[in-house]
Amino acid sequence: MSNKKNSDIRIVRGEDRFAGASNTDLLINVNLESKEKNLIEGDRSYILNLEQRFDDERQKSTKFRIAGKITNIFNNIISGQTTYEPFRNSLFYVNAYNAVSLGSPWQGYPQYDEFTFFRTRGIEGHIPFINKSASSYNWMTYVTYASGNNTTQNLRQTVNFESGTSVNNFVVSDGVPYYIINTQDRGKNLITFYCGFKHNLSLGDWIYTKDEINGKRYFEVYQLGDASYDNEMSVFSIFNYGFTDPLFGNYSIGNFKKVIDINNKEETTSQYYVREHKVLTKNTHSDLTKLGYETNPFPVKKQLEYSALTPNNIERVSIKDGNNSVGFSFDKDIDINTLRDNLERPLSELFVTIINKGYMGWFNNPYVPNNTTGVQVGWDLNFLKDTVDEWWDVNNTTNRDNIPNGSYEYNSNTFFYNKNLEIGHKLMGAICDYNDYEQKETVLSNISHKISYNPQTFDNNSINTLPNGYAYNPHYNVPIRTYSDYLEVGEENSVDLVPDYAFLSKYERQWRWRDLYPYGYKDTDGNGIDNPFLNGAHYPFKEIIFLLTPMKRNDNNYNNVIFAPISDDCE
Repeated sequence: MSNKKNSDIRIVRGEDRFAGASNTDLLINVNLESKEKNLIEGDRSYILNLEQRFDDERQKSTKFRIAGKITNIFNNIISGQTTYEPFRNSLFYVNAYNAVSLGSPWQGYPQYDEFTFFRTRGIEGHIPFINKSASSYNWMTYVTYASGNNTTQNLRQTVNFESGTSVNNFVVSDGVPYYIINTQDRGKNLITFYCGFKHNLSLGDWIYTKDEINGKRYFEVYQLGDASYDNEMSVFSIFNYGFTDPLFGNYSIGNFKKVIDINNKEETTSQYYVREHKVLTKNTHSDLTKLGYETNPFPVKKQLEYSALTPNNIERVSIKDGNNSVGFSFDKDIDINTLRDNLERPLSELFVTIINKGYMGWFNNPYVPNNTTGVQVGWDLNFLKDTVDEWWDVNNTTNRDNIPNGSYEYNSNTFFYNKNLEIGHKLMGAICDYNDYEQKETVLSNISHKISYNPQTFDNNSINTLPNGYAYNPHYNVPIRTYSDYLEVGEENSVDLVPDYAFLSKYERQWRWRDLYPYGYKDTDGNGIDNPFLNGAHYPFKEIIFLLTPMKRNDNNYNNVIFAPISDDCE
């Protein structure tokens, strides 16, 4: 072998030099300095199983981007009159002939454009209509989450009896409101409780009454429901052993709390509160779009307004009811990594929150001087069948949500609307029951927002302090994780890896908690979340049925009559 750098140096074996010569090992000095580096095994080891890599990234991701669909369903049933000319000229008329021939005021309904999520036009003679803002005139859409609990919210239940009216004023932490009727079932005397909202009781549970009755406060649940249909969630009975206290007499009212174990009353008594929601997005983060061919099953009601039967002598087509659906999405990823829910647990749901904007000015007059909001709130117990509950009185200062009110002047008139909310803004939510022992939260009654017409611009002949209007549910939950239906337990000093939200039962000397299912997992009962995952984020889809309901339930043809099933020769 020759050295190419120096051709005078040659290294050959001995036997190649001459016959009989021996071969000799030669030592060549090598410089110990090196510019190479050994590879660490971990630097080269990657998971080649794509399914495993996908699942690992999915479980670690805490980002969510929400989208969905809103189906807007309502019955436009409140008519009235107005002296504001642009509003008067845009009504869906109900007395056009009498207005022309007899000179009576023009009466009618505000058109469908005042309720839709995507306006197609403005109001002639009123504020200019900007096409690119078509989805922001009537409603605002946000992402929120339940961040806290309010145990001091004042509530009121009004019950109308043949003999008169009973009113129960209470604080939400007092528990479930009720009124009592003494009944009989198969010869047994019962005391039946009719609750203002869902009671969340099971057979074998106990109730704790706020007032002491015949020297007792704890009573066992004997029966759910009564002879009526499908009211097991709002009616229950206890056995009447011969109670004589008037607080168990007919039409008496009160509050109770659920108790799971009479031997462990302190730990198994439920807590009651109103959720607080915190806003996570701005109104500009939501994008509403028309769904090209999708409509709901309810008909569109149109009418041709002849020029001779309009106050401005212009012929047009007016729309009373529509059936459009819209799609929505948020262009902001929601990172839940640092968020905890109202019970200090890992977040398991977000909410799509819809709030009336009403920028055209038909609604949201705060009525009461120095009151800064026009949106009222109520729960199931505040809706009566054929009257408007006095809870909705405009002078009631405890029935308002935290939504700032704005106004503007146009054509010498004042119009009110709801301002956009900022990130971190707090809103009121559902009434809930939570039990540490069960480690489970139950929604007893969703909150409703009420919007009322501004009587200064549209008079619908309602009582001044009790205006009619429409109610809607503002919060729609979007599940993002699922807590197990199975309750985990572990001995106090002999179990490891207990989550920080677990409850320690001093009575049983055990930790109690529910595990969070991993993304994509569903148990045998179908519980679990399997949202699409792409580009490091989860994509939950929420379909919302958005109902606008009149305050008088009979206005929606309420019917509590149970019709007998049809039977014929085939049955």
